[in-house]
Amino acid sequence: MLRASVIIPTRDGAGPLGTCLGALVPAFPTDAETIIVSDGDATDLEPLLRDFVEPLRLRSIRVPHGGPAWARNRGLEVARGEIAVFTDDDCRPRPGWLEALLARASLSPPCAAGGITFNGIASNPYADAAQVVLDLVARHERACCGEVRFFPANNCAFPVDVLRQLGGFDESFRTAEDRDLLRRWRQAGHATAIATDAVVDHEADPDLIGFVRKFYMYGRGAARFHATSRGGSYGDSVSFHLRVPALVAPEVRQRGPRRGASLVGLLALWEVANLAGFLAETTKRVVEGATSNGRRS
Repeated sequence: MLRASVIIPTRDGAGPLGTCLGALVPAFPTDAETIIVSDGDATDLEPLLRDFVEPLRLRSIRVPHGGPAWARNRGLEVARGEIAVFTDDDCRPRPGWLEALLARASLSPPCAAGGITFNGIASNPYADAAQVVLDLVARHERACCGEVRFFPANNCAFPVDVLRQLGGFDESFRTAEDRDLLRRWRQAGHATAIATDAVVDHEADPDLIGFVRKFYMYGRGAARFHATSRGGSYGDSVSFHLRVPALVAPEVRQRGPRRGASLVGLLALWEVANLAGFLAETTKRVVEGATSNGRRS
């Protein structure tokens, strides 16, 4: 049986996908496969994928557009490996990435593993700020909880059978699906581990509008996450946002006055966009709940 199935969702990402796959080729394990899930992609990926079929034992499937959680689950359904390893088409795994994740994930007892993600486009201030946000979340949880409670879906590994039993990613989420999955995973009593040598460079290249849209959608995902019965407490979220100035201070000092000031401004914009998305989703859910109750009455 195959040891690992590397699952990569993609949508209109032919360019970065080629870079991602090229980074996987050197020393790709003989007992691993790669599954590309084309999430309603209008681009014909076959010419790009042709050269990777043999070295990566690559298969591709096309599915109607349903979002990242939907696409990852379609890959999980057809995976033939014991461990499902997830990354995204705009990520470039560094040498040893797959081996490091597989060394920390385990079948019995079930243990999920997450790696380390860096911003791969240092010259883009929006990409830099977006990565800082994720780093702040991880730093806060290590300081407050002393345990791993979150790692992003672009760099993680789960035992296939246990993940399937858990239902995979919740497809009602368009963002925060990784937060939701990790919370359900831990509530089921399963372990998590960080693989510090499993490194990917995230090579997203957002502009200002893309940055705002990203965190607006993250805010909506956070509202859905907290509204579910299995969601985290609002107190955890409030505690994190109150600690942001202290958490971000080392990042600002590291970048110097000019870039540090730019980072502070973008983090303020992140907070505004995130709050706007949170309020929009919360309002939507309240309205839908009132409408539903009105119909029942």
